[in-house]
Amino acid sequence: MLGGMAPMATAEKLVFPTIVEGLFVRGLSGKVPFALKEQLRKEGLDLDRPLQPAYSLDTWTRCVALTAKALHPEQPEQVAWRMLGERMIDGYRDTMVGRALLGVLRLIGPKRMLLRTQHSFRTGNNYTEVRITERGEREADLWLNEPGLLRYFKQGVMLATVRAASGPATQVDVVQFDDDSVTYRVSWGAPGS
Repeated sequence: MLGGMAPMATAEKLVFPTIVEGLFVRGLSGKVPFALKEQLRKEGLDLDRPLQPAYSLDTWTRCVALTAKALHPEQPEQVAWRMLGERMIDGYRDTMVGRALLGVLRLIGPKRMLLRTQHSFRTGNNYTEVRITERGEREADLWLNEPGLLRYFKQGVMLATVRAASGPATQVDVVQFDDDSVTYRVSWGAPGS
């Protein structure tokens, strides 16, 4: 201890209901089988009750893992998690925050959208940190402090989001990762492509 002060405790990493609603209430509406609903309830996500003000990152991760396995059992884990990330953006578009955020993406374009990524992710959680490195006119590296297989969920989120800003000629590839972070190479086509 310096100067008699106790060290600060690290804040718990939380996921906010807009993200949970985007995936489970909107994106997967009518697609969550009863058995999966029961598993999610045991993990702390009761889809038959109002959403909580926040969920721990651990709870969120376990719920995404169960859902990826239940809904996409034929896919490798990375693909199943990415598909859920894309589905979450489809559902997020139907939330009040999502409508506002995604409504302006085409106007500002992918480069400006990437520069707002930290703010955008912070509407869904309290922990995301972002670093952007521009690689060219239509390419950038995006570093996130995203742990474990959630890197593939966020890959799907980024893929669907950049597509909303620039169109189908979008790629988001995992180029590097460790236990606590991931770097994506994000590239997009010319407007209208």
